[in-house]
Amino acid sequence: TSKDGYLTLAEFEAILAEDTVKTWLSLMELDVHDTKQVFCILDNGDGLVSSSEFVEGILRLKGAARSQDVMRIMHFCRTLISEVSLMQANFQKGG
Repeated sequence: TSKDGYLTLAEFEAILAEDTVKTWLSLMELDVHDTKQVFCILDNGDGLVSSSEFVEGILRLKGAARSQDVMRIMHFCRTLISEVSLMQANFQKGG
């Protein structure tokens, strides 16, 4: 890494390819087969992952999602889509 405290996608992919990191993630019950997707989840939008973003994000990803979690997310997405559609309709009406 560049040792600046942040990981680029390339650095992230290189680190996740290391056996010790793979072992650690396996012990955490994390399956990281799509490194780009995981990087995007951890990234706050600046294209870099800080050490705190990495640790906090990995801990949030730990374990498999329960059906209840998935259903809660689906409900939230439906609600969000409905609210955005309403806002868009109001905007188009000019009010």
